[in-house]
Amino acid sequence: MRQEERRARTRSALLRAAAAAFAERGYEGASLDSIAASAALSKGAVYAHFPTKLFLYLGVVDQLLDQAEFRLDKVAAAVTAGANPGHAAAVYMGLAGDDEHAALMAELCQVAVSEADVRAALESYRDRRQALLGHAGVDSGLTPAQALEQAQVIGKLVDAEILYRRISEAGRIHAGT
Repeated sequence: MRQEERRARTRSALLRAAAAAFAERGYEGASLDSIAASAALSKGAVYAHFPTKLFLYLGVVDQLLDQAEFRLDKVAAAVTAGANPGHAAAVYMGLAGDDEHAALMAELCQVAVSEADVRAALESYRDRRQALLGHAGVDSGLTPAQALEQAQVIGKLVDAEILYRRISEAGRIHAGT
């Protein structure tokens, strides 16, 4: 195996382990030591790929937002087909990894409060979401103003579903179920 391939595999393993740790313990609660151990790597391997915990988190955020945009494509297709906002927003969930996705998206909102780079990534994603859903609304026959209003409603419904799932998951964990 070439060095490039080993490097890519190590980076991928670190991002998977970090995503699981951030989903379970949050940004503040996840340690680089536990992430390295979970990936069966040394802490030095973490630093070889990510100079700080924030850089590792931003790597997870990049992958997370790619997943979110994939999910939004399904929502946009539902909007284009004429689905009402509630049904369109519900299409966002229903994929493998929903609980981890919801946990990471909820944590993203929390970390964005204190980290400017994370906040910028979240704001950029929300702008892209608004544009995508707005275009889908226009494609479904709405006026641009109606489409933008609907896009805002659907975005808020998606955010609410993410938070609801996160709270429900936290309740199951604390209840031991």
